Amino acid sequence: MAGTQLSDSNQLSHRSSGRPAGRAGIISQDSRQSGALAPGANVIDYQAPNSDPGFADAFYAAASQNTADTVSTSWGEAETLVTAAVLAGTETATYLQAFDEAFLELAAQGQSAFDASGDSGAYDAFPEIGTTNLSIDTNSDSPYITAAGGTTLPFSATATGPDGSAPIVVPAQRIWGWDYLWAPIAKVTGTPELQVAEANIAGSGGGFSSVYSIPRYQFVPGTTSFHAVPYLTPIDFETIVPGLVEPTDWTLNPTPGVIAGTGFARATPDVSADADPNTGYLLYEPSFAGVGQPVLQGGWGGTSFVAPQLNGSTAVIDSALGHRVGFWNPSIYPAANGFKSPFNPLNTAGTSNDNLYYTGQPGVRYNQGVGLGIPNLTALSADFNH
Repeated sequence: MAGTQLSDSNQLSHRSSGRPAGRAGIISQDSRQSGALAPGANVIDYQAPNSDPGFADAFYAAASQNTADTVSTSWGEAETLVTAAVLAGTETATYLQAFDEAFLELAAQGQSAFDASGDSGAYDAFPEIGTTNLSIDTNSDSPYITAAGGTTLPFSATATGPDGSAPIVVPAQRIWGWDYLWAPIAKVTGTPELQVAEANIAGSGGGFSSVYSIPRYQFVPGTTSFHAVPYLTPIDFETIVPGLVEPTDWTLNPTPGVIAGTGFARATPDVSADADPNTGYLLYEPSFAGVGQPVLQGGWGGTSFVAPQLNGSTAVIDSALGHRVGFWNPSIYPAANGFKSPFNPLNTAGTSNDNLYYTGQPGVRYNQGVGLGIPNLTALSADFNH
């Protein structure tokens, strides 16, 4: 695909969903994000071998020590990938159960826990295993952890390329989904829009689990129904591993209508905040200065910025209330469906508010793009104190 650049008054650049490179970068990012929101907190960094047992051990350490009031992670992989690995015999069938037990121990002790919901919209498996089925991320799919999704803030920009320029306008906060980039990039590069779409599968991870049934706290209006805008229709079904057949390509409808359906499973995310790199975060990195890069870089984002922010916010709420508020989900769903919700649900339906598939449901306080929506932390803190 021919090159394109996205620019506005803040000099944002078009790039893939951004995280600091490498494992050390993500660890540093999470610590800084949570610590920045709770500057007086004691931040504990749990590190373990970069393996499946090591990842689980980190959660068991946090649970066994019972020192951290609130915990977050930004790691995960698609449910489809885990299913394929189990069927291929390269992953234990109890992989997810091992994490659930750790999350349950955290919850039983009043420790809050958050995980990023993923950065590939409704198609979490596409960048990992190449399948084009609807898929969500582990371990944010666990019923015992709070899944952190993402939004895009209002902004305007201009895409420029070899075939000219095209405006990009996001007039109001929306579910993060890069479908708003597809047509402008196709226009300025002369590239087929489906090819542009496949190169820009990015957005707030969310949808229905293929593994977990619906938890009791999600038996509220909206979590067993959905509205969607099917830009992409999965085709070319293939056997991925024996016992697993999934689509591997799409057709594109650039102007889809809104469809409705139902899903009786764990739905993610639970809550959201800004995660789109185009409206996201500035990265201060002094070491870049020595290699000719700017010290302050824009264009960083991902739901991996949201989970640690919720972690830090919870530390502040705990401090203000004088006690742990614990596992969020059993409290926030009733609060969101009460007389006055502490969340902005982003429930407008249509192609200006979606995670590449799921969109809002007018009058409903949950959708699979942002979950319950963006929390008003002051109001939420009052709800936790009841």
